[in-house]
Amino acid sequence: MKSLEKFSKKIGFTSTETNVVLFILTACLVGIAVNIIKDVKNDKTFLEFDYKQEDSLFNAASGGSGIEDSAVIQTEKKIASKPELMDFTKGFKFNTTEKTSSLQEKINLNEANISELMKLPGLGQKTAGALIDYRNKHGKIKSLNELLNVKGIGKKKLEKIKNLILIE
Repeated sequence: MKSLEKFSKKIGFTSTETNVVLFILTACLVGIAVNIIKDVKNDKTFLEFDYKQEDSLFNAASGGSGIEDSAVIQTEKKIASKPELMDFTKGFKFNTTEKTSSLQEKINLNEANISELMKLPGLGQKTAGALIDYRNKHGKIKSLNELLNVKGIGKKKLEKIKNLILIE
């Protein structure tokens, strides 16, 4: 007991605090020993749980598709190459129109007729006609910024078409 009193004085415990700590440690050790003895007596083995019933209940509750337990769901898709794996655009529809995809060459604004101008995205018959009227009234178009003077062409529309047109 003297060695226990020396140890408790070294760590700064009173005799009451030392007794409390010893009681807690003893209770923990007894609890661990009891659990070990129970496990040895019962020889617990863990059984695998069969989730089939819970899965069917979940599917029924969530309005599932009624897939049978024996059915195999294939979720794997073979990928031919790494570039195909990295192509996130497949199946994704961009906000484009047929007008932009049908353009093979740039359109010369100073020579194009109304039907050619209508191939540009956002240019309908009225805007294409206004562009031709502007061209007839003021002569050849010399810069992109000059298109802002045409009724129906603003900054946003100019941004859409600037890479699809030529000014010669």
